[in-house]
Amino acid sequence: MDEDDPQYEATFACLVHAGNALLTYEAQVPARLEQPHVEVSTRSFTVALWAHVACAVLLGVAGGIGWIGGGWTLLALVQLIGTSVFYSVGQKPLPGKHRQLRHAAAVLGVAAVAVPLLAFGVLPWWVWLLPLLCWVAGYNLASEAGGDGAGKAKA
Repeated sequence: MDEDDPQYEATFACLVHAGNALLTYEAQVPARLEQPHVEVSTRSFTVALWAHVACAVLLGVAGGIGWIGGGWTLLALVQLIGTSVFYSVGQKPLPGKHRQLRHAAAVLGVAAVAVPLLAFGVLPWWVWLLPLLCWVAGYNLASEAGGDGAGKAKA
């Protein structure tokens, strides 16, 4: 088509508009491909938090019934408060950081299992380092995935 053709400007404008639409779509492709994985990571983190809450509630009930010492209910309360902190930190992962929520979920699962076993005396006392390290690692992973740790790492 020649530049002198009366339809040249309309065709060229249509071509530019289609090119811009293609570039816009191309920019969205990575986020669209990552979205199902982000949902799985967020769901696994949420399930791990619910498991953590269930273990804390059962620990509190066991302390209230008298199966274990009543002081364990304080740990159950701390565990419940900590779970709400974990939830607020890992609520919305940054693009490309969602996999850290899966690691945080695994670490919190280990802590949720270890605390009742410690409370009932199944594990020796020195294993208390395990849930403490799991809580610290889980918080760091979740905050890094949510963007709270990103500003600290750059500074």
